[in-house]
Amino acid sequence: MLRRAFTRRAFTLVELLVVIGIIALLISILMPALNRVRDQANRIKCMNNLRNIMHAVIMYTAENKQKLPYCNWAGTPPGHTGWLYKDPIDVTARENHAKTGVVYNYLKTVEIFKCPLHTEIRTRGPSEYMTSYLMNGAVQDYGARSPNRITKFKVTHVLFWESGETNLMNNGPPFNDGSSYPGEWLTERHGTGWRVAGGGARGSGGASIACPDGHTEWMSHKEYEKEERKNPAVFGDNRFWCAPNLPRGGFP
Repeated sequence: MLRRAFTRRAFTLVELLVVIGIIALLISILMPALNRVRDQANRIKCMNNLRNIMHAVIMYTAENKQKLPYCNWAGTPPGHTGWLYKDPIDVTARENHAKTGVVYNYLKTVEIFKCPLHTEIRTRGPSEYMTSYLMNGAVQDYGARSPNRITKFKVTHVLFWESGETNLMNNGPPFNDGSSYPGEWLTERHGTGWRVAGGGARGSGGASIACPDGHTEWMSHKEYEKEERKNPAVFGDNRFWCAPNLPRGGFP
């Protein structure tokens, strides 16, 4: 029987370069899509975290004559507990100190307090060790010693948001307690957004917000900036500056 001789032909350098080029092109095409999918998944989980926090607050109000929990605005009175923790802040306990707060009593997990992208501490503020989210100081009229009833707020008002990490807008440091003024901005973990000193949102970034009826939304930096700067005396309402007992909701 005659045996047929076979010769192996190796790839040439040009052919290898062509294949590598095609693979690189496919990766460059797919990576943006994969990044968008990953970011969308993180947004959904982040919004779900905030939704659970808001629902826990609503359950608390149902058991406390519609009164909202203290928002940890510069501390809480002796014998009272804030939504996030009970004073004093114990920074050595890190995220576990959130177990002393009102919300944890309903959710029994500390993971719910942080966005999945919250992987580093940016402010060194004590509350950032515990959470990505802060309560609107409007709950206590930005300084009052007693929180308002949830029924004093409209369903469109914003009671929680995923807070910004810097003081670029000169409106006070975020993550110093458990609540914020609206002007302290939204986080810049999501998307490609950033802000400019003196005002002005850029890019497509945004963050999660939560409202008194329990629903959550995704709000872009541009939408936030437009809403936060609306004078209630002119436009009739502001979703962020919504303190029930202050003129213009506390709008500066």
